[in-house]
Amino acid sequence: MVANMIHDQGVSLRKALCLSGCSCRSYYCRTRKRTIPPDPYILEKVREEALKRPLYGTRRMAVTLARRLGRPINRKRIQRIYRYLSWIQPQKTKKQLLRAAYDRRPKPTRPNELWETDLTYIHCGIDGWAYLFNVIDVVSREWISHVFDTSATKENAILSAEKALIKHPEARNVRLRTDRGPQYESEAFKESMKVLGVRQEFIAINTPEQNAHVESFHKTLKREYIWTRDFQSYQEASEAILEAFIDYNQRRIHSALKYMTPYEYLEKLKVTQIAGENHKFNTRKNVLKHRGPVHN
Repeated sequence: MVANMIHDQGVSLRKALCLSGCSCRSYYCRTRKRTIPPDPYILEKVREEALKRPLYGTRRMAVTLARRLGRPINRKRIQRIYRYLSWIQPQKTKKQLLRAAYDRRPKPTRPNELWETDLTYIHCGIDGWAYLFNVIDVVSREWISHVFDTSATKENAILSAEKALIKHPEARNVRLRTDRGPQYESEAFKESMKVLGVRQEFIAINTPEQNAHVESFHKTLKREYIWTRDFQSYQEASEAILEAFIDYNQRRIHSALKYMTPYEYLEKLKVTQIAGENHKFNTRKNVLKHRGPVHN
């Protein structure tokens, strides 16, 4: 502070404050932090109501608690609790609310629990643009299936999901995350997913990051397998995609899988599961052995 620097030079504090343009009141004023924690009973009630009404501000929360407890609750008291919980923030926009709601969906922990699907465009020289429908697994990063065609129809979107289920028939009741494209919002696609036993879930509008795994996959696919080639026809592009499908799953290492390929990761997971089941079986067998025979 300037007044302190002048005061250190031997000038009186009153004169130093005058020279620095600082008033005595502002100099001696000290902001006192509130060290008393809020009432734990009221704090717990605020937490309970916030779980039911996460968008309530301090005014609504104060009125709600007053009606619930049958006694007046000062809004400033609620404000102090909100600050204590770090809940004071600008009001969320509609887009932020949508993202927060979708982020509460359960995250997958094993393969064939959540798939993502989307389509991308590939130029095929004289045949123009073609459309590639892909289905990938979020956990194993496996490129499960694809459909490559010159038309972007809902039938191709359905076919890509059917091929994925043929490859993994054990993946019943799997969640399939899609964007809100016309193919995936069509009644034919929705009804087909119900028949196949697939739970379809949509991402929020204008939030491609909620379908991030397949979006990242398309970037990798184009950078490593598509953009490095100049396709002259649909047939040439189709052959290159088949080669990429094999290479991606069998030979390309993935950083998210600790630098294993998707198939190596699945094989390791299978071995681990078998070892775990054998361990449980041997443990149960030893327990029964130590118990001895059971006499009726």
